[in-house]
Amino acid sequence: MLVCRSCVHLSAVLLLTCCWSEPTSSSQAIRESEEDLEPVDYSGYQVIRVHPGTQQERLSLIRYYSETTDAGVTLWTEPSKLDHSLDFLVSKKARRAFQLLLSRRRLSFEVLINDLQRLVDEQREESYKCRRREEERIARNRPRFSQSRPGDRAESIERDFYNSKIANQYANYTEISNWLKLVARAYPDTSKIFEIGRSYYGQPLTGIRITNSRNRRKPAVFIDAGIHAREWIAPATANYIINALITGRHDDLVIRGLLEEFEWYIMPSINPDGYDYSHTTRGRLWRKTRSPIPTEQRTCFGVDANRNFDFHWQSECEFNPRCPGRLACGDAFAGFRPLSEPETIALTNFILANRNRIKMYLSLHSYSQLFLLPWGYTTEHSSDYDDLKNMSEKAAIALTRLYDTNYSIGTPGDILYKASGGSMDWAKGVAGIKYAITMELRDTGSYGFLLPAQQIEPTGKETWAAVKEMVKELKKDTCWMTRTNC
Repeated sequence: MLVCRSCVHLSAVLLLTCCWSEPTSSSQAIRESEEDLEPVDYSGYQVIRVHPGTQQERLSLIRYYSETTDAGVTLWTEPSKLDHSLDFLVSKKARRAFQLLLSRRRLSFEVLINDLQRLVDEQREESYKCRRREEERIARNRPRFSQSRPGDRAESIERDFYNSKIANQYANYTEISNWLKLVARAYPDTSKIFEIGRSYYGQPLTGIRITNSRNRRKPAVFIDAGIHAREWIAPATANYIINALITGRHDDLVIRGLLEEFEWYIMPSINPDGYDYSHTTRGRLWRKTRSPIPTEQRTCFGVDANRNFDFHWQSECEFNPRCPGRLACGDAFAGFRPLSEPETIALTNFILANRNRIKMYLSLHSYSQLFLLPWGYTTEHSSDYDDLKNMSEKAAIALTRLYDTNYSIGTPGDILYKASGGSMDWAKGVAGIKYAITMELRDTGSYGFLLPAQQIEPTGKETWAAVKEMVKELKKDTCWMTRTNC
């Protein structure tokens, strides 16, 4: 349960969070245990978009570069069928050979990102400058906050929202966690921290429950983000939604209604170990968890948690020993068994314990600007596909109205390629949640996973507009919501 007022809130809380709070012992342990690892230098790395002339050429490129981890060329994101192009991350050493291969095959291509390290450095410098500004501001305001009454403190927090790191920068997991605790402390009547388990490194897997009454029988909306560590805009957008719910209660009748009728469970990062690692100089593009994966040649790290759920796990790999889900050192490694990761175990346990009340499951990812609907493991649609598609179409219209951002809608099999073991499929197929949807947020490739922080606010606003519309449609399905009019 949690709330407060209009859309300007988080900063004072966050400032206390990011400048005065020591990192948790587990986070500190992560940093200490990985100090000996060399920084990853992406100088000269390019993101290249290839336009295959035929489907055969396209499949050949996908198969080869998804089934090897040593070519210096990897798929930058899931291949899309919408425009038949393919985005590749190409190392400096592999660049010449890769472009030669494309020229020989007479495949057109364009360079989306000319020097990846430059973008990484710009993002890091931007974050550093913001943190220094926040530290200086906190130092000036510390006496005022420490001496104010709780009500005054809430007002100060509200006024400060747009200056905070949570609002305008990509916060790390410690900062997000501490901010959530401070919000819950400031608004104990409407918010409560919940913990579903611990990560591999022992970090608490926490979220916040938001509502405006003590009625525990209300239907619930569950939103998670950050299952893929490098997709920073997803946790930032989850934070935006939390803030919108908190600050909108008094002034926004729509939000007040959403809190009257639903409990909101929101987890900004369900892969904190990977997310923390992506904030180091060694892992900005890290995707997976951080559990050690022993192989015959070496110890690799991490599982793609969104391939690790126990529903048709690795089904696309049945007749393919070189399937990406089986490559222990690859980005799409699905684990040696389903639910091998403490993060996926914790999430499934929590959702199963609340399955009768969770009426919508939404997982935030990036990038590509998509609404993805079940199923991912097959090209077939779910039996109620039209209901989910209708909800997503209404949400896409609401989203586009703000900044003219266009989203496509369909199943992974329609838009991308089959991928099994995902949280969306599991939420629908095992937990029985009808409205299980994945959103791939901004952008479409110009920045990819390195979306500038200036786009946090517009991405948050348009995604929140979409979420509100989704819940509006959800309420119309009285058969699913109340088991009436079926």
